Order: sequence, then C-alpha cells, then structure tokens
Amino acid sequence: MTVKEAFGLDLGHPLIASVLLPLALAIVLTGVLRPIAVGRRSRRIAAGAAGLALIMAHGFTFGAPVWPAQSGSDKLALLFVLLLVGGIVLDMFLAGRILTTAAACLAVLAVTLWLAWPQLMRWEPGLILPLTLVALLGLACLAMLGKTPADGTNRPATLVIAALALAGASFNAGSLVLMQVALALAAAIGGFALWNWPSARMPFHLAGVAVGGIGCFALALLLVLLTEIRPWALLPLPLVFAAGPVSGYLPVPQRLSRTSLEPVYIVLIGLVPMLATVVLAQPPVSTDDLYYR
Repeated sequence: MTVKEAFGLDLGHPLIASVLLPLALAIVLTGVLRPIAVGRRSRRIAAGAAGLALIMAHGFTFGAPVWPAQSGSDKLALLFVLLLVGGIVLDMFLAGRILTTAAACLAVLAVTLWLAWPQLMRWEPGLILPLTLVALLGLACLAMLGKTPADGTNRPATLVIAALALAGASFNAGSLVLMQVALALAAAIGGFALWNWPSARMPFHLAGVAVGGIGCFALALLLVLLTEIRPWALLPLPLVFAAGPVSGYLPVPQRLSRTSLEPVYIVLIGLVPMLATVVLAQPPVSTDDLYYR
C-alpha cells in the first residue's frame, strides 16, 4: 500500500514536496540540533539545519544530482551542498568580517561563472550587463543581510520574503522548477525561524546565510539565464533585504520585545518589494504555457 493510498497524500505534489516537506524537515532537524547546540561553535552552525532540510527536500523532488552537472536543477543541488559546507567551515573557525566579506565576494563570482558558463562560452555579449547587475544586487543584498542581527529571526524573515518573491517571479517567468526550489528554500528557512520566534533560541549565522543568501542570488541568476524575465524586474529585491536594518530603527511598545516585533516589521515592509518583483516578472505578452526549465 502506498502513502497516497493509505493517507490520501501524493508526496510528489508540488505543495507537499516544495513546501510541507522542507518545512517539516527543518522543524525536525532544528529540534534535534537544539539540545546539542550548546557551545559557541555548535550554536553558530545550528542554522545549517535549514540548509540540510533544503538539500534533502531537493533530492526527494528532483532526485540525486548528476556529475558533471548540466541542468540548472543539478547545479543548484550541488551548489546548496557546497554553500552549506562552506558556511559551516566559516562558522567553525569563527570567521570575522574581513574573511566573511572576501568569501561572499568569491562565492558570488564563482556562482556567476559556473551557472553562466555555457552562455559565456558561446559569447553572448547581451548577457554581460544583466549578469553584472544581478551580481551587484546580490552583493548589496548580502551586505544588508550581514547588518541584520544574527540572533532572533530577522535574517530568516528577510530570506523567507526574498525566496517567496523569487518563487512568484519564477512562476510568472514560466519556470516551475525554479519556483519549486524557491518555495522549498522559503519553507526550510521558515521551519528554522519557527523555533526562534517569538523568543530567540539559536542564531542564524553563516551556515544559514550561505545557503539562504547566496541561494537566493543563484535563483535570481538562473531566472535571468533561463527565462525571458526582464532583468530590471529584480530591482525591488534589495528593498526586501533593506527591511532588516530599517526595522532596527522602528519603535517597539514596552510590553513587546524587539526580538519578537522586528521580524513582523521585516515581513510587512518586505511585502511591498516582494509583490513588486512578482508583478514586474510578468511577461509583456501573456501566455498559457508553463514550461520546465
């Protein structure tokens, strides 16, 4: 008897595979890591639970990646693994601001070259400006994410809204695969956030920022490379990441804690650029085809 026959659940349904599964995995994995993450280093890598949940959900949905990776989905799977490992290593070594900034710049450059390599080898001059624009936007978003406190759910809230914006943009641009990956990223980070709101329990350091922040950048880059989206449709995205620093200046009533209210501010502020990104991603001429990229 299959799961679908026994419980009426189709595990392959996009809603289950891309939302409920990574959400449940992140909640379980974070709960398992919580009693273990008591030391300074182990607490820093606790956010890796979100990345691990995303990788497991991606493997369940799309299967194991092949090497050498050819499709965007396979490249994303391998990329998430590398980002998770890299973030954990930096957290274990208690990387400072200079090393973290250098690692972020190198990661953005490496991701851009790897994902865009087929087009670059064909020398498509029209891609240079869009790739440069997306890379600069990615670095700006990572810089603003770094200014957001690691404790609490400010960073996860920012990344959830950004991933949802990319999911909506992917849908409008015609890529269901990228939409599913973006939804899974939002759900995995959201599962970790549920453990940390309204009270902060575990910080969201580089193990989570690498997968979430650079993962969002990779999705935005693939949107430009694989769909007909107009690159300037992504211009509102940095405003989502700006919500984190801005929320630190907003007033908090005495009966509420800043840790519990700031993520709410971030979500409310981020909804506007999120919706703008989704709307701008609509094609100039409507189409009935939703195709896989």
